[in-house]
Formats: sequence, structure tokens, C-alpha cells
Amino acid sequence: MNKKLIYFFIGTVLFFISLPISTKMIMEIIHNQKMNEEYKITNLNEGYPPTDSTYNFNDHTIEIEEKIKNEGGYIDPRNNRIAIADLNLIIDGKEIDTLEDYPLRVEAEGLNRYHGDIAYLKVEDLKNEKTQFIVLLKKTKLITQEEQHESLMVSLENLDYSLYAIDEHGVLDQESFNATERDALQTELLNAGVLVPYAIGYHTNALQEYPSLFFPILYPFATLVIGLIFMIFFFPLRRERG
Repeated sequence: MNKKLIYFFIGTVLFFISLPISTKMIMEIIHNQKMNEEYKITNLNEGYPPTDSTYNFNDHTIEIEEKIKNEGGYIDPRNNRIAIADLNLIIDGKEIDTLEDYPLRVEAEGLNRYHGDIAYLKVEDLKNEKTQFIVLLKKTKLITQEEQHESLMVSLENLDYSLYAIDEHGVLDQESFNATERDALQTELLNAGVLVPYAIGYHTNALQEYPSLFFPILYPFATLVIGLIFMIFFFPLRRERG
């Protein structure tokens, strides 16, 4: 095997091992730009003081009713005192949904009491000039074990959600979805509401990882370019000049 063929083979390997992940990352970059152009999503509980769980949107009242079952509770690994409660979502005085036996941060205020399980979001559809109020509920219960002080982590496949949307005219819409069977907007809502164990992407999670020199600079983008260059310049049937 001559040197030219060896370089071509190396380039082919580098190119094809880099192509799948780099393609998804490019798709994710384009997708993110498109979503930023179409939507503005605001987590209504960002900043201080925390947002109250009773919220008014276009003359409609959204609130969370607590029915505490175990006030004693326990202390989680982050030193939050936890009680167990049923959390009822009430819209305009009507009970819409219930999260049974969920952890509640006793000493927290407002929506911080339900951190990781309930989110209030405002979604502005920039293209159609419409605004929605979103209540996002994590229907999969994750409770910290008192005995072991370890978080019960589940895979995305086991995370289910309910979404309630109120438009500018007061029309209520509901949908349920799984964390692995979500559309583009639902992906953005999960990230904005911090209702997933880690940030997720629509096509790939690779862009959500902490960047380093190796990833994604050396791999997959540098290896993709180097592999392509080797394939072009050391192609076996390519004629030499001169």
C-alpha cells in the first residue's frame, strides 16, 4: 500500500466518523436560529423575588393549591426542607390537574416551592404576533430518598409532561408528551422551564455540552475538514500535475 493510499484511507476514516455528529450539530445550530426568529420564550420565575404561584394572564387566574400530607418531610442534598403534598393546578377556579404526593420546598417562596416540577412560561409567537401563557407540569415524580440522600434519576424515556396553554382569547389547550417524543417548541419549553435533568437539544444534545479544545473543535469539526482534505488530495485516481 503506497503512502497516497494510506493518507486517503486515514482521511476517509476521519471524515466518516465525524460526519454523523457534525451533521446533527449543524442541523441543531440552524434549528436554534430558526426557533429564536419564531419564538420568544420567557420563564416567568426568573430573578428575585420568586414569582407567586397565583398569576393573572389576560383576566385569567392561574394558581397552585397545596394540600400538604407530610409536613415533617426530610432534608434533601441541597439542604432544602421537603414536605410531601398534592399540588392542584387551578385555572379560573376550576381544578385542571393534580400532581399527587410531590416534593414541596417548605422554606421556599412562590414557584420556587415546586422547582423542577412546575413552570410558568410566556411564549410569544413572533411570526403570528400571538402570545400564550404556558403551565408545564412534570408528570413523572422524582423524589429524593431520605434514607440514602441520593437523587432518583430517571432516563428521558421515563419523563412525561402535561402542557396547558392559554391564548390571548382565553382558550385553554392541553397536550401530553414524553421527553423523547417532543416537538421543537416543547423542547424549548422544557429547557426554559428547567424541567429536564440536563439541557437537551432537538436534533442532538451535543451543543449543550461544555465545550473544550477536543470537543467540538478537534472533533468533530477539525477531523471532518482534515478528513475531507485528505480524501480530495490523496484520492487514488487523482492525477498528479507536472
